[in-house]
Amino acid sequence: MNQSKRDAFRGAGPAPGVKSITALRRGLDVFWSIQQSSAATLADLHRQTSLSKATLLRILKTLQEAGWIARNEVENRYVPAASPGESGLAVAWRTRLSALATQPREQLQKVVPWPIDLAVRDGLAMLILDTNRPINGLAVNYRVLGFRPRLLLSSLGRCYLAFCPDDERRRLLDALARSPYEVDRAALKSHGARDWASRYRAQGYASRDPSPTSMDSPERFGAISVPIVLDGAVVACMSCAWLPAVATEQQIVERHLADLKVAARAVQDRLSAARFPAAAPDVQ
Repeated sequence: MNQSKRDAFRGAGPAPGVKSITALRRGLDVFWSIQQSSAATLADLHRQTSLSKATLLRILKTLQEAGWIARNEVENRYVPAASPGESGLAVAWRTRLSALATQPREQLQKVVPWPIDLAVRDGLAMLILDTNRPINGLAVNYRVLGFRPRLLLSSLGRCYLAFCPDDERRRLLDALARSPYEVDRAALKSHGARDWASRYRAQGYASRDPSPTSMDSPERFGAISVPIVLDGAVVACMSCAWLPAVATEQQIVERHLADLKVAARAVQDRLSAARFPAAAPDVQ
């Protein structure tokens, strides 16, 4: 790591006479390297920090347990956590869900040439798991765009709302109407959420409409999502995103919706076999 960047990251120097904690400094160096690259392998971090792999593994385990980083099971890379610093049962639940979904997602990605996302609900947003996906032609910074999309502004969130139990949907729509974020209240008025839920359930998937965005906007991408249901609850949603200039929604549905549903069913079967709990410990 560049020394000036390290110094800026650590902030002002300590008070005179106060010793620094070498182990903490090493941990911060590793975390900085992961943040800078968005995703890094053990070999990458060894090269960037000059720390031994044994030391790195201990640091990485500590950062994971503390909720600052996560391990991308698909690509065997370490990525910044979706909710840095968050730890506990909810993080363990999401980590296990991601791991159980790895094999079906890998199989799906072999036949679908577009980014595939797995997401869980987090309040009035969707939290995407394993955000560092292979680059498969989506020419935008999709990792940033899809990191924590609002419920009504993504196919993932719309899918969750459409397929969750009726009482949960009513509760979430009421919460969106009272949301402190104007984007939630405006989306509720403009998108007619109370009308399209039944339509999405009938067609078996939810979609994101890119048409309101300008032609040169990085948010101009289409997406369809299907639910992963366990014991009547929506555990997660899985999506496929693409560039509208390359394919229409109908073309994506014809080519890949069946594949997406097969993968979602495979994840459901794996969760059921593992007796995975249908809800995260702290879902609100």
